[in-house]
Amino acid sequence: MYAVFLRLAVFCFLSFLFLRPAPASALEEGKGPLRVALLLETALGDHDWNDALAQGLEQASRELKVHAAVLPAPHGQDTAALEQLFRETAREYDLVLVASDRLHEILRDNAANFRRTMFGCIDAGIRAPNIMSVTFADEQAAYLAGAAAAMVARQSDLPGIRGQKILGWLSGEDVPAMRSLLNGFTEGARLIDPEMRVIHAISGSFDDAEAARLQARKLLEQGADVLVLASGMGNAPALEEVQAYGAYAVGLNVDHDHQAPGRILTSILKFPDKAVFDIVAAAATGSFRGKEIVVRDLSNGGVDITDMHTFKAAAAKHVPGNLDRRLRELRREILNGGIRLKSLRARTLCDCR
Repeated sequence: MYAVFLRLAVFCFLSFLFLRPAPASALEEGKGPLRVALLLETALGDHDWNDALAQGLEQASRELKVHAAVLPAPHGQDTAALEQLFRETAREYDLVLVASDRLHEILRDNAANFRRTMFGCIDAGIRAPNIMSVTFADEQAAYLAGAAAAMVARQSDLPGIRGQKILGWLSGEDVPAMRSLLNGFTEGARLIDPEMRVIHAISGSFDDAEAARLQARKLLEQGADVLVLASGMGNAPALEEVQAYGAYAVGLNVDHDHQAPGRILTSILKFPDKAVFDIVAAAATGSFRGKEIVVRDLSNGGVDITDMHTFKAAAAKHVPGNLDRRLRELRREILNGGIRLKSLRARTLCDCR
């Protein structure tokens, strides 16, 4: 009888050690401010995804009084070195945030080794007790942007429109999130005009600015009148090419309309700063929800497009008269289920136990 009791006691003790969830907040253990790290594959300074993530962390640091650090990986770091950086960061911080494809995979493969560390996964879903994910139904916003771009590309009297019914999409890398966005954009464009073509180029890296410039130039030379900029650090030189050709652009992730007034048609919004802030707030207040995948979409304001007022002010009489009405109709159809868009993202990278 004593031996049975002893085995039961040992089992309970081991279960406590290895199966208990990650702490809700570092503050509960008397460690002081929550220590949060945002781990990036590429550098800051893109005026886009990375910078918006960092802004969300800066807001959290200011308003939630957490200790925050942004840790960009050295340029050109291979996967093994990036994984080592991830492990070192996971040992040092209470909450580690990742928001890019290689880091998503590294998180999936390593989270179980750091059960007392909380992780925030942004732009992908991973189910694990110490991971809270925020992902996006951004194909919905891309659909609206594609419809708007197609309507503008049919305006033969708009300066810069060559009338070949060609739109372009420039990606930094060929990853599921980009493919899902591109598919939504293409469907929206072809709804407006089945003859509208969407040509696609990949620069090869989100931090290769000159490669993006060259690919943007090729797309414009092939007749693209509107070019979606989804190449990270390459967006700025690609936009220079758009302006040189007198064409138009669509931004991604954050509001880019001010960068080239009149030449940015609209921007596809994903609000990465809000995703960062919400995960940090959950961890700091003891409401961190492991295994949860939060999906941001049109219905909850998690994705959208800008209202195009800068473009409209510059284009004046050349703006299609039914543009706003048509976009409102399409938005309603998405919200009520009349338009169903397929996501090409994996629903979750894994269902970890």
